[in-house]
Amino acid sequence: MAQAPVYSQGIYAGNPNAIHPDNIQFHAQALNHHNEPVVIVQPPVYQRTRASPADPVSDYMGYSIFTTLCCCICLGGAAIMFSRSARKANADGRRAEAASSSHTALILNHIGVVVGLICIVIFCLNQFYFKENYP
Repeated sequence: MAQAPVYSQGIYAGNPNAIHPDNIQFHAQALNHHNEPVVIVQPPVYQRTRASPADPVSDYMGYSIFTTLCCCICLGGAAIMFSRSARKANADGRRAEAASSSHTALILNHIGVVVGLICIVIFCLNQFYFKENYP
């Protein structure tokens, strides 16, 4: 392991804090056999990663977020959990688990949208129709 170079103080171009290149002294381990400085770099680190499948299963994350924000927060939150599970299984190459989680997320999203639409229709009927008939 090379140590940092040892510098000596000197005056260079009128600046008392500057160091002249001729005054730089390198540590013995930082020089090669021609007494030239050697650059020591850290070797690269390679990580083994699994490649994603060529045809990944859809995770319906956008649909899950829409369901959560616009329709039914409970079913949308559960759909987000299954969408994340499908995304992770896709990344790990577990296609069967990804397909199962994806299918569950899709069903929860469909149910959440239907529940949300029913609630919106009931709210609108209550606001505009029933309030006019009952003062």
